[in-house]
Amino acid sequence: MFTPDLASFELRECADLPKNTLMAPLPFIREIRCLLGNIGIDMVIGTEETVLLSSDVFEAFRSWDAVQDEPQVDSDEDNHWMN
Repeated sequence: MFTPDLASFELRECADLPKNTLMAPLPFIREIRCLLGNIGIDMVIGTEETVLLSSDVFEAFRSWDAVQDEPQVDSDEDNHWMN
């Protein structure tokens, strides 16, 4: 279950973290594991409310986030089943 508490976390890039690593408070890590399962990212329990991401994970998130902001193009072919 996604909780509103996750919205209060700050995501920051941390160049000191090894590649493919995320450091976050335990509740954040639990939610990610419940929602996404094993996503192939090393998750380390941190002591701050900030979520630290290695540079590669941070860039991947930024790329994903940018795509989420793009307007969706509807086509008749994709929506024919909705009629």
